[in-house]
Amino acid sequence: MRKITKEIFLNTVMCPTLGWMLRNPEPEQNPPIDLGSRFRMEEGIEIGKRARNVYPEGVLIDERDSDRAILRTREVLADNVKIVFEGAFGYGNYIARADILKRVNGGWHLIEVKSSVNDKPELLDDLAYTVMVCQKAGLDVKKASLFLLSKDYRLGMDDKDFFIGIEHPDAFTKALEFSAFMEQVDNATRGTKPDAEIVFDCRKCDQFDDCVGKGIEHHIFELPRISENKFNELNEMGVYSISEIPAGFELTKNQKRMLSSVRTHSPIIGDDFHDMVNAVSWPAYYLDFETVMTAIPLYPEVAPFTQIPTQFSIHKCSDFGKVEKHFEYLADPSRDSRRELALNLIEDLEGNGSIVCYSSFEKTTIGNLAKLFPDLENELNALIARLYDLEKVFRESFYHPDFHGKTSIKQTLPALVPGMNYEGLEIGNGSDAIAAFAYMAMGRYSADEMEKVRKDLLLYCKQDTLAMVRLHGKLHQLIAVGN
Repeated sequence: MRKITKEIFLNTVMCPTLGWMLRNPEPEQNPPIDLGSRFRMEEGIEIGKRARNVYPEGVLIDERDSDRAILRTREVLADNVKIVFEGAFGYGNYIARADILKRVNGGWHLIEVKSSVNDKPELLDDLAYTVMVCQKAGLDVKKASLFLLSKDYRLGMDDKDFFIGIEHPDAFTKALEFSAFMEQVDNATRGTKPDAEIVFDCRKCDQFDDCVGKGIEHHIFELPRISENKFNELNEMGVYSISEIPAGFELTKNQKRMLSSVRTHSPIIGDDFHDMVNAVSWPAYYLDFETVMTAIPLYPEVAPFTQIPTQFSIHKCSDFGKVEKHFEYLADPSRDSRRELALNLIEDLEGNGSIVCYSSFEKTTIGNLAKLFPDLENELNALIARLYDLEKVFRESFYHPDFHGKTSIKQTLPALVPGMNYEGLEIGNGSDAIAAFAYMAMGRYSADEMEKVRKDLLLYCKQDTLAMVRLHGKLHQLIAVGN
């Protein structure tokens, strides 16, 4: 059984069953870490190192074993050091590590380093937990702060300019609130696994399908924008499957559409479906962007977490499903290529046909380019005026029971175009695409590896636009056969 960490404590307060599972993990086969997750982990480690560079006189507690780390922390604190990194503290079955401790006024200033430019409630919860355990362990915490990333930081600046400190006196109040749950959390995560109790927050839980959602094919959480009040009403009636929702229960238009689709095991088509599908001008250009967004800027004059478009794919079609030409662009990772991308985009989309995209992402991306390059504003805004959002058809006028409440292309594609998917692609999702491009920009690949990654990125982006072509064509076929 594991010690109670921040993750276990905060999740147990929300859901005792989840907390128990985290504290009593089943033996794992050490599944490989995907590229996107690995990049985020490495970036977090690098941010921690940079935060320590702000205080070069600090002492790092680098023992990984918790008992040894706690003992080493006590020894270091007794030596009258001024700065301690990764100090470990334990109280009963609880353990916490403080990113930075600064000696102040006979006590300590506790600082938690976070990979974020925005102060968020969940970051305060993290800080409060660490304050709670440190105080219980006997540390005199005088101040508590978050070290966030500065939006004003630019590549080449000193590490001290990378962070902005935000003091949180409310962390002490929150820590006191949390302390009332300590015994309850300890008891809930020991012994036998607690019975799962469904609550509204379950809809966001990664364990949902293996917990309270297990065995329910179309759970009520699939209902678009289900409110907590509606959930509570259905929960009180013991209704968890969409097909069991009683007649006359108040639902929105989209929710009723989904209910009808689930009950009839067939797609539901809206009155405006025909007009929406055909609201394109030919030739049509199916467009998809990929971007990179990193905490540590890759290029000069770029702020942390700036979303930079790095590539696009365009399938030009003369009619539904009839591909005339394919255009693609992938930036040189060694420099900020946004202007070059914008110029290529304008050239490849020259004409008057509709530009088919999926969601509002392309509109936002082109709009940001227009703001960045005022001399290209007219041409880029003209592209925005031609945009056609294919996902809107699925959101407003077409639903298939196999969508399971989602309209992302990864969900609609296998339901309507069986056999076409992203399996087998070396890069098959946006998170991995971000990581791959970032690693190229950081010089992490050899020349041969670089060439392969470039091909993989182009293939992934090309698959996105080809998927739109196939989906749009399938919807047109449904009209042709009268379904």
